[in-house]
Amino acid sequence: MSEFVRGYCLAVRSFLTNDSRPSLDASGLKLQEHLSLIEASLKRIAKKEAY
Repeated sequence: MSEFVRGYCLAVRSFLTNDSRPSLDASGLKLQEHLSLIEASLKRIAKKEAY
């Protein structure tokens, strides 16, 4: 489980820094898209765990 959480944390960190470089996209649209994908993934996993 800890590796699972670590993977998501690394993904979020990567998206926030755009691979160690600040994001240059206007209004953080790319960041919003990536965080939405992570949120959707976590919701799917939570739904599977509920069964």
